[in-house]
Amino acid sequence: MLLILVAAFANSWQLLGYLVGFSLSLWLVIGAMRENEFGPALPLGITLFVFWTVCITLIFKYWAEFRGKFPDFTIAGMHPGFFVLFPLMWLLLFIPGTLSYALLFDRWILSEETWNEFKMKVKGSGGEGNE
Repeated sequence: MLLILVAAFANSWQLLGYLVGFSLSLWLVIGAMRENEFGPALPLGITLFVFWTVCITLIFKYWAEFRGKFPDFTIAGMHPGFFVLFPLMWLLLFIPGTLSYALLFDRWILSEETWNEFKMKVKGSGGEGNE
């Protein structure tokens, strides 16, 4: 987290992008751990980080290439860097990543079986799990 702050204060925006992607991927993987096991979250986190890194690299490549002038080409009528940002990063990274995490949560982290086991533990220990 400190590196993210340092990158922002140093105006190193590309490094900031990489660090934010790493941080988000790390939070996804750690947040999806169950009983100290990575499970299926590790490949998902690595895939999302690689995709994020490629997108950030392309955004800054096109920004540097067309800085101060209109691009020689557009993709679907958009600046190439914005095309990478919106359709690729948002539609192909954030939405599938979020949906994958939701499915991962239901199947790996807190399945119906795990939830029922937890309710039985709470019920047996005198807790409020008397449903």
